[in-house]
Amino acid sequence: MAARARRPPTAFADLAPGQSADLRAVRSVWTTIRFANGRIHQPHLERATHFSYRVADGARLGIATGVDGSARGLAGLRTAAAALARIAPAEPKFPGFPGGRTRVPVRTPYSAATEALTPEAATGIAERILAAAEAAAPNGRVAGVVVVGGESLSVANSAGLDRTGRLSLAQASVLVDRPDRDPPVSGWSEEAHWDAARLDAERLGREAGERVATTEPEALAPGAYRVVLRGPALAEALGFLAHLGFGGQGEVEQWSCLARRRGQRVAPETVHLIDDPTSRETIAQSIDFEGVGTRRVPLIDHGIAGPAVTDLVTAGRLGRKPTGHALPPESPWGEYGPIPAHLLLAPGDASEEELVRETRRGLLVTRFHYVRVVDPGRGLITGMTRDGTYRIERGEIAGPVRNLRFTESVLQMLRGIELLGRERRIYASERGASAATVPSAAVRSFRFTSATLF
Repeated sequence: MAARARRPPTAFADLAPGQSADLRAVRSVWTTIRFANGRIHQPHLERATHFSYRVADGARLGIATGVDGSARGLAGLRTAAAALARIAPAEPKFPGFPGGRTRVPVRTPYSAATEALTPEAATGIAERILAAAEAAAPNGRVAGVVVVGGESLSVANSAGLDRTGRLSLAQASVLVDRPDRDPPVSGWSEEAHWDAARLDAERLGREAGERVATTEPEALAPGAYRVVLRGPALAEALGFLAHLGFGGQGEVEQWSCLARRRGQRVAPETVHLIDDPTSRETIAQSIDFEGVGTRRVPLIDHGIAGPAVTDLVTAGRLGRKPTGHALPPESPWGEYGPIPAHLLLAPGDASEEELVRETRRGLLVTRFHYVRVVDPGRGLITGMTRDGTYRIERGEIAGPVRNLRFTESVLQMLRGIELLGRERRIYASERGASAATVPSAAVRSFRFTSATLF
Protein backbone atom coordinates (compact mmCIF):
# COMPACT_ATOMS: atom_id res chain seq x y z
CA MET A 1 0.00 0.00 0.00
CA ALA A 2 1.26 3.49 -0.76
CA ALA A 3 2.84 5.44 2.04
CA ARG A 4 1.09 8.49 3.49
CA ALA A 5 2.13 11.92 2.35
CA ARG A 6 3.47 14.51 4.75
CA ARG A 7 0.72 17.10 4.48
CA PRO A 8 1.69 20.53 5.81
CA PRO A 9 -0.74 21.29 8.67
CA THR A 10 -1.63 24.74 7.33
CA ALA A 11 -2.18 23.69 3.72
CA PHE A 12 -6.00 23.79 3.96
CA ALA A 13 -6.49 25.69 7.20
CA ASP A 14 -7.41 29.07 5.72
CA LEU A 15 -9.84 28.03 3.01
CA ALA A 16 -12.90 30.27 2.83
CA PRO A 17 -16.40 28.87 3.42
CA GLY A 18 -17.55 26.96 0.36
CA GLN A 19 -14.00 26.24 -0.77
CA SER A 20 -12.17 22.91 -0.96
CA ALA A 21 -8.71 22.12 -2.29
CA ASP A 22 -6.09 19.57 -3.19
CA LEU A 23 -2.31 19.78 -3.21
CA ARG A 24 0.32 17.87 -5.18
CA ALA A 25 4.01 17.65 -4.34
CA VAL A 26 6.31 16.02 -6.90
CA ARG A 27 9.86 15.26 -5.77
CA SER A 28 12.22 13.85 -8.38
CA VAL A 29 15.82 12.90 -8.93
CA TRP A 30 17.02 12.21 -12.46
CA THR A 31 20.39 11.45 -13.98
CA THR A 32 20.66 11.95 -17.74
CA ILE A 33 23.70 10.78 -19.67
CA ARG A 34 23.78 11.84 -23.32
CA PHE A 35 26.32 10.61 -25.82
CA ALA A 36 27.13 11.54 -29.42
CA ASN A 37 29.91 10.91 -31.92
CA GLY A 38 30.83 7.84 -29.90
CA ARG A 39 31.56 9.73 -26.67
CA ILE A 40 29.70 10.85 -23.55
CA HIS A 41 29.32 14.61 -23.70
CA GLN A 42 26.40 15.81 -21.58
CA PRO A 43 25.92 14.28 -18.12
CA HIS A 44 23.19 15.94 -16.08
CA LEU A 45 21.92 15.44 -12.52
CA GLU A 46 18.65 17.07 -11.49
CA ARG A 47 16.89 17.14 -8.13
CA ALA A 48 13.62 19.06 -8.08
CA THR A 49 10.44 19.58 -6.11
CA HIS A 50 7.38 21.38 -7.31
CA PHE A 51 3.88 21.94 -5.97
CA SER A 52 0.45 22.30 -7.53
CA TYR A 53 -2.42 23.74 -5.46
CA ARG A 54 -5.98 23.61 -6.76
CA VAL A 55 -8.93 25.39 -5.16
CA ALA A 56 -12.57 24.58 -5.83
CA ASP A 57 -14.67 27.64 -5.03
CA GLY A 58 -18.11 26.14 -5.35
CA ALA A 59 -18.18 24.97 -8.96
CA ARG A 60 -15.15 26.94 -10.12
CA LEU A 61 -11.58 25.60 -10.18
CA GLY A 62 -8.32 27.52 -10.04
CA ILE A 63 -4.76 26.16 -10.04
CA ALA A 64 -1.41 27.66 -9.03
CA THR A 65 2.05 26.11 -9.11
CA GLY A 66 5.38 26.84 -7.46
CA VAL A 67 8.52 25.43 -5.86
CA ASP A 68 8.27 26.82 -2.32
CA GLY A 69 6.84 24.19 0.02
CA SER A 70 7.04 26.30 3.17
CA ALA A 71 3.88 27.40 4.94
CA ARG A 72 4.32 30.85 3.43
CA GLY A 73 4.90 29.43 -0.05
CA LEU A 74 1.83 27.22 0.08
CA ALA A 75 -0.26 30.08 1.44
CA GLY A 76 0.77 32.10 -1.59
CA LEU A 77 -0.27 29.27 -3.91
CA ARG A 78 -3.61 28.97 -2.11
CA THR A 79 -4.26 32.71 -2.50
CA ALA A 80 -3.36 32.64 -6.20
CA ALA A 81 -5.46 29.53 -6.89
CA ALA A 82 -8.45 30.99 -5.06
CA ALA A 83 -8.20 34.21 -7.06
CA LEU A 84 -8.13 32.24 -10.32
CA ALA A 85 -11.08 30.09 -9.20
CA ARG A 86 -13.26 33.18 -8.73
CA ILE A 87 -12.96 34.08 -12.41
CA ALA A 88 -12.85 30.55 -13.88
CA PRO A 89 -15.76 29.07 -15.86
CA ALA A 90 -18.15 27.09 -13.69
CA GLU A 91 -17.81 23.29 -13.59
CA PRO A 92 -21.31 22.45 -12.29
CA LYS A 93 -20.81 18.67 -12.38
CA PHE A 94 -17.52 18.64 -10.51
CA PRO A 95 -18.00 15.80 -7.97
CA GLY A 96 -15.72 17.23 -5.31
CA PHE A 97 -12.38 15.92 -4.10
CA PRO A 98 -12.23 12.26 -3.09
CA GLY A 99 -11.93 11.24 0.54
CA GLY A 100 -9.26 9.01 2.00
CA ARG A 101 -11.27 5.83 1.49
CA THR A 102 -11.55 6.23 -2.28
CA ARG A 103 -9.93 3.22 -3.97
CA VAL A 104 -7.02 2.34 -1.72
CA PRO A 105 -3.83 2.12 -3.82
CA VAL A 106 -2.13 -1.24 -4.28
CA ARG A 107 1.59 -1.82 -3.88
CA THR A 108 3.32 -1.29 -7.21
CA PRO A 109 6.77 -2.33 -8.51
CA TYR A 110 9.52 0.09 -7.53
CA SER A 111 13.31 -0.14 -7.28
CA ALA A 112 15.00 2.04 -4.66
CA ALA A 113 18.35 0.99 -6.13
CA THR A 114 17.34 2.35 -9.53
CA GLU A 115 16.23 5.68 -8.10
CA ALA A 116 19.50 5.92 -6.15
CA LEU A 117 21.71 4.95 -9.10
CA THR A 118 24.75 7.24 -9.21
CA PRO A 119 25.81 9.27 -12.25
CA GLU A 120 28.86 6.99 -12.47
CA ALA A 121 26.64 3.90 -12.66
CA ALA A 122 24.42 5.53 -15.30
CA THR A 123 27.55 6.40 -17.27
CA GLY A 124 28.52 2.73 -17.08
CA ILE A 125 25.25 1.80 -18.81
CA ALA A 126 25.96 4.32 -21.56
CA GLU A 127 29.49 2.98 -22.01
CA ARG A 128 28.17 -0.57 -22.41
CA ILE A 129 25.69 0.61 -25.06
CA LEU A 130 28.45 2.45 -26.89
CA ALA A 131 30.78 -0.54 -26.87
CA ALA A 132 28.12 -2.93 -28.18
CA ALA A 133 27.01 -0.51 -30.90
CA GLU A 134 30.55 0.12 -32.09
CA ALA A 135 31.22 -3.61 -32.20
CA ALA A 136 28.10 -4.22 -34.30
CA ALA A 137 28.73 -1.28 -36.65
CA PRO A 138 32.46 -0.47 -36.58
CA ASN A 139 32.17 2.46 -38.98
CA GLY A 140 29.01 3.89 -37.46
CA ARG A 141 28.47 7.07 -35.48
CA VAL A 142 26.75 6.37 -32.15
CA ALA A 143 24.45 8.70 -30.22
CA GLY A 144 21.79 8.29 -27.57
CA VAL A 145 20.67 8.87 -24.01
CA VAL A 146 20.40 7.02 -20.71
CA VAL A 147 17.96 8.27 -18.08
CA VAL A 148 17.75 6.79 -14.57
CA GLY A 149 16.07 7.96 -11.40
CA GLY A 150 12.71 8.21 -9.77
CA GLU A 151 9.88 10.35 -8.56
CA SER A 152 7.51 10.53 -5.61
CA LEU A 153 4.03 11.99 -5.97
CA SER A 154 2.24 13.12 -2.81
CA VAL A 155 -1.41 14.18 -2.96
CA ALA A 156 -3.47 15.55 -0.09
CA ASN A 157 -6.82 17.32 -0.03
CA SER A 158 -9.25 19.02 2.30
CA ALA A 159 -11.54 15.95 2.23
CA GLY A 160 -8.95 13.94 4.16
CA LEU A 161 -7.09 12.12 1.40
CA ASP A 162 -3.35 11.89 2.06
CA ARG A 163 -1.30 9.55 -0.17
CA THR A 164 2.11 9.08 -1.76
CA GLY A 165 3.21 6.92 -4.68
CA ARG A 166 6.67 6.34 -6.11
CA LEU A 167 8.10 5.30 -9.45
CA SER A 168 11.55 4.31 -10.63
CA LEU A 169 12.83 4.30 -14.20
CA ALA A 170 15.80 3.27 -16.29
CA GLN A 171 15.40 4.22 -19.94
CA ALA A 172 17.80 4.23 -22.87
CA SER A 173 17.71 4.84 -26.61
CA VAL A 174 20.52 4.57 -29.12
CA LEU A 175 21.00 5.67 -32.73
CA VAL A 176 23.77 4.43 -35.00
CA ASP A 177 24.14 6.18 -38.33
CA ARG A 178 26.47 6.40 -41.30
CA PRO A 179 26.47 10.07 -42.40
CA ASP A 180 29.16 9.28 -44.95
CA ARG A 181 26.64 7.32 -47.01
CA ASP A 182 24.47 9.04 -49.62
CA PRO A 183 21.74 8.95 -48.55
CA PRO A 184 22.70 8.43 -44.88
CA VAL A 185 21.52 5.23 -43.20
CA SER A 186 20.77 4.61 -39.53
CA GLY A 187 19.52 2.08 -36.99
CA TRP A 188 17.62 2.52 -33.74
CA SER A 189 16.84 0.66 -30.52
CA GLU A 190 15.26 1.60 -27.19
CA GLU A 191 14.00 0.08 -23.95
CA ALA A 192 12.81 1.03 -20.47
CA HIS A 193 12.27 -0.75 -17.16
CA TRP A 194 11.49 0.14 -13.57
CA ASP A 195 14.56 -1.88 -12.54
CA ALA A 196 17.86 -0.71 -14.02
CA ALA A 197 19.30 -4.22 -13.58
CA ARG A 198 16.78 -5.44 -16.18
CA LEU A 199 17.90 -2.97 -18.84
CA ASP A 200 19.92 -4.87 -21.45
CA ALA A 201 22.52 -2.34 -22.54
CA GLU A 202 24.43 -4.73 -24.77
CA ARG A 203 21.30 -5.76 -26.67
CA LEU A 204 20.33 -2.13 -27.26
CA GLY A 205 23.69 -1.24 -28.74
CA ARG A 206 23.89 -4.40 -30.81
CA GLU A 207 20.37 -4.00 -32.23
CA ALA A 208 20.94 -0.40 -33.28
CA GLY A 209 24.21 -1.31 -34.97
CA GLU A 210 22.77 -4.31 -36.77
CA ARG A 211 19.85 -2.27 -38.09
CA VAL A 212 22.14 0.06 -40.04
CA ALA A 213 21.77 -0.78 -43.74
CA THR A 214 24.86 -2.01 -45.53
CA THR A 215 23.52 -1.15 -48.99
CA GLU A 216 22.07 2.03 -50.45
CA PRO A 217 18.36 2.54 -49.70
CA GLU A 218 16.16 2.41 -52.78
CA ALA A 219 13.30 4.78 -53.55
CA LEU A 220 9.82 3.32 -53.16
CA ALA A 221 6.57 4.64 -54.57
CA PRO A 222 3.92 5.76 -52.06
CA GLY A 223 0.93 3.48 -51.63
CA ALA A 224 -0.69 0.98 -49.29
CA TYR A 225 1.70 -1.75 -48.10
CA ARG A 226 1.56 -4.67 -45.76
CA VAL A 227 3.88 -3.82 -42.88
CA VAL A 228 5.68 -5.31 -39.93
CA LEU A 229 5.79 -2.66 -37.21
CA ARG A 230 8.58 -3.15 -34.73
CA GLY A 231 7.89 -2.28 -31.11
CA PRO A 232 8.89 1.42 -31.21
CA ALA A 233 6.59 2.09 -34.18
CA LEU A 234 3.66 0.17 -32.72
CA ALA A 235 4.08 1.82 -29.30
CA GLU A 236 3.94 5.27 -30.94
CA ALA A 237 0.76 4.43 -32.85
CA LEU A 238 -0.96 2.97 -29.78
CA GLY A 239 -0.06 6.07 -27.78
CA PHE A 240 -2.05 8.13 -30.26
CA LEU A 241 -4.90 5.61 -30.06
CA ALA A 242 -4.94 6.07 -26.27
CA HIS A 243 -5.26 9.83 -26.62
CA LEU A 244 -7.69 9.92 -29.55
CA GLY A 245 -9.84 6.95 -28.57
CA PHE A 246 -9.76 6.44 -24.82
CA GLY A 247 -9.34 9.92 -23.31
CA GLY A 248 -12.17 11.23 -21.19
CA GLN A 249 -12.00 14.75 -22.64
CA GLY A 250 -12.47 13.42 -26.17
CA GLU A 251 -15.50 11.49 -24.93
CA VAL A 252 -17.01 14.59 -23.32
CA GLU A 253 -16.44 16.76 -26.39
CA GLN A 254 -17.35 13.93 -28.81
CA TRP A 255 -14.22 14.17 -30.95
CA SER A 256 -12.96 10.77 -29.80
CA CYS A 257 -12.47 8.36 -32.69
CA LEU A 258 -14.18 5.67 -30.59
CA ALA A 259 -17.03 7.76 -29.19
CA ARG A 260 -19.61 5.90 -31.30
CA ARG A 261 -17.86 2.54 -31.28
CA ARG A 262 -17.94 1.56 -27.60
CA GLY A 263 -18.89 -2.08 -27.24
CA GLN A 264 -18.24 -2.72 -30.93
CA ARG A 265 -15.51 -4.72 -32.65
CA VAL A 266 -12.62 -2.49 -33.69
CA ALA A 267 -9.85 -5.10 -33.99
CA PRO A 268 -9.42 -8.85 -34.50
CA GLU A 269 -10.34 -11.12 -31.58
CA THR A 270 -6.66 -11.71 -30.88
CA VAL A 271 -6.12 -8.06 -29.90
CA HIS A 272 -6.22 -7.44 -26.13
CA LEU A 273 -5.13 -3.98 -24.98
CA ILE A 274 -5.27 -2.92 -21.34
CA ASP A 275 -4.10 0.02 -19.32
CA ASP A 276 -2.53 -1.21 -16.09
CA PRO A 277 -0.39 1.22 -14.06
CA THR A 278 0.01 -1.46 -11.36
CA SER A 279 1.68 -4.07 -13.58
CA ARG A 280 5.25 -5.28 -13.20
CA GLU A 281 5.52 -4.95 -16.99
CA THR A 282 5.26 -1.16 -17.10
CA ILE A 283 6.64 1.89 -15.31
CA ALA A 284 4.19 1.48 -12.47
CA GLN A 285 2.28 4.25 -10.70
CA SER A 286 0.06 3.57 -7.67
CA ILE A 287 -1.92 6.83 -7.63
CA ASP A 288 -2.90 9.43 -10.18
CA PHE A 289 -2.42 13.19 -9.83
CA GLU A 290 -5.65 13.51 -7.85
CA GLY A 291 -4.62 10.81 -5.38
CA VAL A 292 -7.03 8.19 -6.73
CA GLY A 293 -5.64 4.65 -6.71
CA THR A 294 -4.81 3.31 -10.15
CA ARG A 295 -6.11 -0.01 -11.47
CA ARG A 296 -6.26 -2.27 -14.49
CA VAL A 297 -8.68 -1.02 -17.17
CA PRO A 298 -9.54 -3.12 -20.28
CA LEU A 299 -9.44 -0.92 -23.38
CA ILE A 300 -9.86 -3.51 -26.16
CA ASP A 301 -11.08 -6.92 -25.02
CA HIS A 302 -11.03 -9.63 -27.71
CA GLY A 303 -11.21 -6.82 -30.27
CA ILE A 304 -14.14 -5.03 -28.57
CA ALA A 305 -13.67 -1.35 -27.63
CA GLY A 306 -14.16 -0.45 -23.97
CA PRO A 307 -15.02 2.88 -22.32
CA ALA A 308 -12.85 5.97 -22.00
CA VAL A 309 -10.87 6.64 -18.84
CA THR A 310 -11.69 9.56 -16.53
CA ASP A 311 -10.44 11.98 -13.93
CA LEU A 312 -12.62 13.94 -11.49
CA VAL A 313 -13.76 16.59 -13.97
CA THR A 314 -14.55 14.23 -16.88
CA ALA A 315 -16.11 11.67 -14.52
CA GLY A 316 -18.50 14.37 -13.31
CA ARG A 317 -19.35 15.48 -16.81
CA LEU A 318 -19.97 11.89 -17.96
CA GLY A 319 -21.77 10.79 -14.80
CA ARG A 320 -19.19 8.09 -14.04
CA LYS A 321 -16.62 7.29 -11.37
CA PRO A 322 -13.00 8.38 -11.81
CA THR A 323 -10.77 5.59 -13.10
CA GLY A 324 -7.48 6.89 -11.64
CA HIS A 325 -6.11 8.50 -14.81
CA ALA A 326 -5.77 12.15 -13.82
CA LEU A 327 -2.81 14.02 -15.27
CA PRO A 328 -1.35 17.11 -13.56
CA PRO A 329 -4.29 19.54 -13.67
CA GLU A 330 -2.10 22.54 -14.38
CA SER A 331 -1.50 23.63 -17.97
CA PRO A 332 -0.51 22.26 -20.40
CA TRP A 333 -1.12 18.64 -19.35
CA GLY A 334 -4.52 19.18 -17.78
CA GLU A 335 -5.90 20.60 -21.02
CA TYR A 336 -5.65 17.16 -22.65
CA GLY A 337 -7.71 15.48 -19.95
CA PRO A 338 -7.14 11.93 -18.71
CA ILE A 339 -5.60 9.34 -21.01
CA PRO A 340 -4.38 5.76 -20.56
CA ALA A 341 -0.64 6.08 -20.05
CA HIS A 342 0.39 2.51 -19.16
CA LEU A 343 -0.57 0.45 -22.19
CA LEU A 344 -0.01 -3.30 -22.39
CA LEU A 345 -0.78 -5.16 -25.63
CA ALA A 346 -1.05 -8.93 -25.24
CA PRO A 347 1.65 -10.74 -27.24
CA GLY A 348 1.17 -13.41 -29.88
CA ASP A 349 3.45 -16.37 -30.57
CA ALA A 350 5.43 -15.28 -33.64
CA SER A 351 9.10 -14.38 -33.87
CA GLU A 352 10.09 -11.32 -35.91
CA GLU A 353 11.34 -13.68 -38.62
CA GLU A 354 7.91 -15.33 -38.75
CA LEU A 355 6.18 -11.95 -38.94
CA VAL A 356 8.36 -11.07 -41.94
CA ARG A 357 7.86 -14.47 -43.55
CA GLU A 358 4.07 -14.33 -43.23
CA THR A 359 3.95 -10.77 -44.56
CA ARG A 360 5.48 -12.04 -47.83
CA ARG A 361 5.67 -8.62 -49.55
CA GLY A 362 5.69 -5.26 -47.82
CA LEU A 363 7.77 -3.14 -45.44
CA LEU A 364 9.54 -3.58 -42.11
CA VAL A 365 9.32 -0.35 -40.07
CA THR A 366 11.49 0.21 -37.00
CA ARG A 367 10.03 3.46 -35.70
CA PHE A 368 8.05 6.58 -36.54
CA HIS A 369 9.16 10.19 -36.32
CA TYR A 370 7.37 13.52 -35.88
CA VAL A 371 3.88 12.05 -35.67
CA ARG A 372 0.97 14.50 -35.54
CA VAL A 373 -2.83 14.35 -35.46
CA VAL A 374 -4.69 15.07 -38.71
CA ASP A 375 -8.31 14.25 -37.77
CA PRO A 376 -9.04 13.09 -34.20
CA GLY A 377 -12.56 11.90 -34.99
CA ARG A 378 -11.21 9.46 -37.58
CA GLY A 379 -8.08 8.62 -35.59
CA LEU A 380 -6.03 9.96 -38.50
CA ILE A 381 -2.34 10.64 -37.87
CA THR A 382 0.64 11.49 -40.06
CA GLY A 383 4.37 11.03 -39.63
CA MET A 384 7.48 9.49 -41.14
CA THR A 385 9.42 6.27 -40.95
CA ARG A 386 12.92 6.59 -39.52
CA ASP A 387 16.09 4.68 -38.63
CA GLY A 388 15.58 1.32 -40.28
CA THR A 389 12.92 0.82 -42.98
CA TYR A 390 13.26 -2.29 -45.14
CA ARG A 391 11.50 -3.86 -48.10
CA ILE A 392 10.12 -7.39 -47.64
CA GLU A 393 10.02 -9.67 -50.69
CA ARG A 394 8.96 -13.33 -50.70
CA GLY A 395 8.97 -13.39 -46.91
CA GLU A 396 12.53 -12.10 -46.53
CA ILE A 397 14.16 -8.73 -45.88
CA ALA A 398 15.29 -7.68 -49.34
CA GLY A 399 17.03 -4.38 -48.60
CA PRO A 400 16.63 -0.88 -47.20
CA VAL A 401 14.26 1.74 -48.61
CA ARG A 402 14.21 5.50 -48.28
CA ASN A 403 11.90 6.89 -45.64
CA LEU A 404 8.22 7.41 -46.38
CA ARG A 405 5.55 9.70 -44.97
CA PHE A 406 2.37 7.96 -43.84
CA THR A 407 -1.15 9.24 -43.31
CA GLU A 408 -3.22 6.53 -41.69
CA SER A 409 -5.99 5.96 -39.17
CA VAL A 410 -5.01 4.16 -35.97
CA LEU A 411 -8.39 2.42 -36.24
CA GLN A 412 -7.52 1.11 -39.70
CA MET A 413 -4.20 -0.11 -38.35
CA LEU A 414 -5.97 -1.91 -35.49
CA ARG A 415 -8.40 -3.64 -37.83
CA GLY A 416 -5.51 -4.81 -39.97
CA ILE A 417 -3.45 -6.56 -37.27
CA GLU A 418 -2.83 -10.11 -38.51
CA LEU A 419 -0.06 -11.44 -36.29
CA LEU A 420 1.61 -10.36 -33.05
CA GLY A 421 5.13 -11.11 -31.91
CA ARG A 422 5.91 -13.09 -28.80
CA GLU A 423 8.51 -10.76 -27.29
CA ARG A 424 7.34 -7.60 -25.56
CA ARG A 425 9.40 -4.65 -24.39
CA ILE A 426 8.62 -1.51 -22.40
CA TYR A 427 8.87 1.73 -24.39
CA ALA A 428 8.59 4.80 -22.18
CA SER A 429 8.79 8.56 -22.32
CA GLU A 430 12.04 10.00 -21.03
CA ARG A 431 10.89 10.30 -17.41
CA GLY A 432 8.29 7.60 -17.28
CA ALA A 433 5.12 9.69 -17.54
CA SER A 434 3.83 7.23 -20.12
CA ALA A 435 4.77 3.74 -21.27
CA ALA A 436 3.64 1.12 -23.75
CA THR A 437 4.55 -2.55 -23.40
CA VAL A 438 4.12 -4.06 -26.84
CA PRO A 439 5.46 -6.70 -29.26
CA SER A 440 6.00 -6.27 -32.98
CA ALA A 441 2.97 -6.71 -35.24
CA ALA A 442 2.16 -7.64 -38.83
CA VAL A 443 -0.50 -5.33 -40.29
CA ARG A 444 -2.48 -6.06 -43.46
CA SER A 445 -2.34 -2.53 -44.91
CA PHE A 446 -0.68 0.76 -44.03
CA ARG A 447 -0.98 3.86 -46.23
CA PHE A 448 2.13 5.82 -47.23
CA THR A 449 1.34 9.08 -48.94
CA SER A 450 4.71 10.46 -50.05
CA ALA A 451 8.40 9.58 -50.29
CA THR A 452 11.60 11.28 -49.16
CA LEU A 453 15.11 11.64 -50.56
CA PHE A 454 16.76 10.02 -47.52
